Amino acid sequence: MGSDLLGVKQRANLDANLTAMLAYATSSQSVSSGLSHVSEHGNRYEALVSVFCHELQLARRRLILRRYVTKRESINAPKGRIVFPAQCYESIRRPGMVASEWVSLTEDIAENRIFKAVLTLYRPRCASGLRAKIDECAAELDGVQIPSDVTVEWPRVRTDRLPNDYVELLRLSQMLLNDEGVGVFAGDTLAVGEIIFTSRLFESYVTKEVKHAASVAGLIASSQSRGMFLCSNENDAGIFELIPDMRIVNSAGKTRAVLDAKWKELDQGNRSRGVKREDIYQLLVYGAKYKCEELFLVYPDVSLETGAAGHLENFSADLGGTLYKIGIVSIPMLGSRLETASSFLRQVLLS
Repeated sequence: MGSDLLGVKQRANLDANLTAMLAYATSSQSVSSGLSHVSEHGNRYEALVSVFCHELQLARRRLILRRYVTKRESINAPKGRIVFPAQCYESIRRPGMVASEWVSLTEDIAENRIFKAVLTLYRPRCASGLRAKIDECAAELDGVQIPSDVTVEWPRVRTDRLPNDYVELLRLSQMLLNDEGVGVFAGDTLAVGEIIFTSRLFESYVTKEVKHAASVAGLIASSQSRGMFLCSNENDAGIFELIPDMRIVNSAGKTRAVLDAKWKELDQGNRSRGVKREDIYQLLVYGAKYKCEELFLVYPDVSLETGAAGHLENFSADLGGTLYKIGIVSIPMLGSRLETASSFLRQVLLS
């Protein structure tokens, strides 16, 4: 939402912040959707490693990269041609051994050494499920040496002689060796795509940050509080349960603040700022039932005006003789790093 108005750098910042938010909140807020084209601005390298292993195995099913090399060894039976004068010295030093030279195929070439370097680098950094997949690929490259310096291997690669799938694998290898990852926006990088439920992700992220800010202030933050009902029936059974996203309470159990996270786009040019009427109604009901005058609606901010710094605006509502203060918090999603958003939210809550 609103991302079509952003420039390349702003889209990159938003992409990186979303992927960082996903890692921070929890990756269980997403569902795998197979291979897709995603952005290369994020930092979810496991998605790239997964597709690297998948594509490497597919490419090797079609063609195993090998080169002809000349080997020279002393063996106990002639192979290829006998090398002179090396054979004369060998017959004196080790009688019965034959100095032979022959041509054979080997997989220990620059391209495969680069692939082995990627697998070796990322194996310790990945979860156990993906690590098993890496081990499968490494087993297929058992005869390939791990390079001590992978940079010297790149000039030896002949891409003009490689099939397209291996050219793509080398491109992915370069991204991984440069410690790049993938993001959630569409792009031209093939990786494991995910359907991310951004509303749940945003709520989970805000919840963690609020709990941190509350603990600093000596307060307690609880998420999805249960047990409060708006109405009761004739049998005094509660109906229409109220479940606020976040509730901050003091040591005596009094509610100090109620927060609700909304994955919606605001409109700073509108008098109501684009806040939905039903969201205000919902928040005021929370305030009335929990006897709390400090209320917050938290939104993501991708606007060109405040998306890099964040914005806070206060509304007030007089309801039944009680004055409620409603903070409209716009979390900056276009900062150069996610810490910008975290610091802004903590500052708003602690003040």
